[in-house]
Amino acid sequence: MIMTAKITARENLERTIKRDHPEWVPFRYDGTLAILKSNVITVRPTQGGLDDWGVNWLYTNDEEGSYPDEMPVIDIEDVEKLTVPETDWAAVELDMKQQVEALKGKDKLPIAYNELLLFERAKLILGFEGFMIALIANRENLILLINKIYQYNKKYVQALLNADVAGVRFTDDWGMQNSLLISPDDWRKIFKEKYRDLFNMVKERGKYVFQHSCGCIESIIDDLVELGVDVIDPCQPLSNDIFSWKRKYGNDITFMGGLDTQSWLTFGSAEEVYEKTMEAIKIMSKGGGYIAAPSHTITIPDANRAAMIKAVSDYNLTKDIRG
Repeated sequence: MIMTAKITARENLERTIKRDHPEWVPFRYDGTLAILKSNVITVRPTQGGLDDWGVNWLYTNDEEGSYPDEMPVIDIEDVEKLTVPETDWAAVELDMKQQVEALKGKDKLPIAYNELLLFERAKLILGFEGFMIALIANRENLILLINKIYQYNKKYVQALLNADVAGVRFTDDWGMQNSLLISPDDWRKIFKEKYRDLFNMVKERGKYVFQHSCGCIESIIDDLVELGVDVIDPCQPLSNDIFSWKRKYGNDITFMGGLDTQSWLTFGSAEEVYEKTMEAIKIMSKGGGYIAAPSHTITIPDANRAAMIKAVSDYNLTKDIRG
């Protein structure tokens, strides 16, 4: 932090998101960014079991949570029979309002979490193999499924916005290590306009759109900028040229993440972590628009985490990022 700051941490974070002369580089886990999860909807049961769509999750451990068992809920031929969760939207809204109210007077930015939005939810319902086969052999039913998920999420987003959150963080992992899981053309034809509609619901209320996707999303970063995403994460550097992203899109979008858990943050020395963190921040924070964070939430060595946090702090004590 900058000890002489005359603005609050929330104000500085919002300036960062808007690329409007923040006074320091915020760290995602400094407590200012409050990601609020609905207590009414079960998206990813931490202790394992069925979620609201019937997907079975397997408990791993307290730190990593749970992962889907990859078994399909339905066959693509049975999409019309799929039962959409009968969610109590008034209860969702009330729960989120209470969470937002609990943060009033605190120096925090409340962002609602909408996880496994469209792409991943369809993939979970059909299973990966079933999803990929449907993409080629039964696109009509695949689109029908995605539309059901989309209509559900419109109600979800509306309930979150009615609770007066500051924004919504959507998550959908589109990428593998070196490419999208599907072609960019298919992503645009099947998903893009539905994302646009959901994002516009948020933007029209003057709220922030956060979008998460692991993996290589180089081929659609233009699209995400066009769709009005305010913050993209986790900016996985071994899959994407994030420094190029900064040069090309730095005036249009804010980046969160980029500190490489696939290599030096996990496997390097504390000295290397310090140097690499400093290098990344120097490039990514130019003119604002960067929230420092690891490129994944996996466990990293304590000494390396401490070196990362020290680098962020030291940078903020010595550099002027306002640009």
